[in-house]
Amino acid sequence: MKKTNLLIFTLLSLIIALGVAIYLQYRPVQQQTVETAQPVLPPEPIKKPIIHYPVPKPVVVAQTPLEKQEKEQAKQALPLPEILPAIQDSDQSIQQSLENLLSGKPFYKLLFIENFIQRLVVTIDNLPEKRLARAHLPIKPPGGKFIVSGTAEAPQTSSRNNKRYSPYLSLIEAIDQDMALKVYVHFYPLFQSAYEQLGYQNAYFNDRLVFVLDHLLATPNPPDPILLAQPAVLYTYADPSLEKLSAGQKVLLRIGQDQRFRIIKILDSYHQRLKRLHP
Repeated sequence: MKKTNLLIFTLLSLIIALGVAIYLQYRPVQQQTVETAQPVLPPEPIKKPIIHYPVPKPVVVAQTPLEKQEKEQAKQALPLPEILPAIQDSDQSIQQSLENLLSGKPFYKLLFIENFIQRLVVTIDNLPEKRLARAHLPIKPPGGKFIVSGTAEAPQTSSRNNKRYSPYLSLIEAIDQDMALKVYVHFYPLFQSAYEQLGYQNAYFNDRLVFVLDHLLATPNPPDPILLAQPAVLYTYADPSLEKLSAGQKVLLRIGQDQRFRIIKILDSYHQRLKRLHP
């Protein structure tokens, strides 16, 4: 190839290369759709029940010989099962604990032992409501009929009616409260299980028990006798403020003022103790 042609070819190659470079530098850039990564949201936290008054779990700690001796004496005074049974198999254990707790007091005529824990939990849960599920009561109904005094135009409660509830109050007063709380704490997992079976998967039975005791302690304390009305077959309280009370509060009205004073004192004591069951 002649030198002239070689020079022209070289110049053309340089011009083409320069043009390509300029084009690539200044050509419009096509917009590309870039999928941005979506932020990974943390999983929703599992809703845990709010603890107000939790029952403490037993804690194993080193004990002195004296403490071991005292603990052994307590076990002999109130033997409790080392391993809790399933709730559906707990009747025998509860019966044994009640016998020890009541020191042989005749409670069989007053209580239903079958499914006792489940019955007790259902009843406590329903006390602030307007009606109690009679089929699930842990106690047997008092004997006799509701006694009314006064006149047909102005019926009122009778003091003779209060005696129908005396055996229940005597039974409650015979219970040692310290021992009762030991039984309650020991069997608490079964109480909690029965409460969860009612649909309360996100709550504690002990919180509900404290709330119910609060509710019962707010029961009015009118003097006896209490004026009644009979709009239909059943008697009602003539005072609308009393008639609108819950089923649990009406039970306390029904037993009479003297007995109500005694049971309120016991309930208040349990109420204070249950709030102090923190570890």
